[in-house]
Amino acid sequence: MASPKAAGSGTAGFRSLAFSEDRTGGQPTGKPHTVLITGFGPFPGVARNVSGELAVHLARLARARHPDIEFAGAVLPVDWMEAPVSLTRLILKHRPAIALHFGVSARATGFVIETLAHNAAVHLPDESGRHAPSTRLIAGDRPHRTATLPVRRIVRSLTDAGYPARLSQDPGRYLCNAVMYYSLKCAVRTLPRTRTGFIHIPATLDPGVQGQRSEIGWGDALEGGLRTIDVCVRGVLETQQTPAR
Repeated sequence: MASPKAAGSGTAGFRSLAFSEDRTGGQPTGKPHTVLITGFGPFPGVARNVSGELAVHLARLARARHPDIEFAGAVLPVDWMEAPVSLTRLILKHRPAIALHFGVSARATGFVIETLAHNAAVHLPDESGRHAPSTRLIAGDRPHRTATLPVRRIVRSLTDAGYPARLSQDPGRYLCNAVMYYSLKCAVRTLPRTRTGFIHIPATLDPGVQGQRSEIGWGDALEGGLRTIDVCVRGVLETQQTPAR
């Protein structure tokens, strides 16, 4: 996620969406697997965060595409304190086989598939004006955690379809990085078979707006997101015997 630049609007409206796509109330659906898809609400400098909208839309579309799998879409607050709490609740509630997180970046022109999350936080305010309580996300924990989704296959699938996509080891040190790190940590501690990853998309999905150099639009983000889900379903759910890293 890009560093904040100016005051943005609140996340109250987006918080109301956080569980709106969960049609099960947390109860068993009879489906053997769940895919959790998250994005973010607005934050300083980004009054409309398309990653949250993308997560909710992808969950809805993916249900029709993969009827034997449950999909939960959620919008996380850009808040140093609330985001990890909301994320943990979602993971424990849905116990997903796959946790796919999206965020925006001013540096991204296409799909940027992150491979590393860092145990570090930048001294920048969140949507509520708060700063991270420490430069470390989790004191005493390892400095890095590695994405457990099939990241190279995701990139290959996207580029084969003509979408700009690349791997990255630098998700920044803002809330995108924090959510990726917390999600990987949570999986290790509670759901070791969960596979987790993070994808950055352009901040506007609209070439030329606010100086952005986006090479993809909203339709591309949806189609690319669905292709990513297809790869994850094939690469993860069909190989559940693969040991966790």
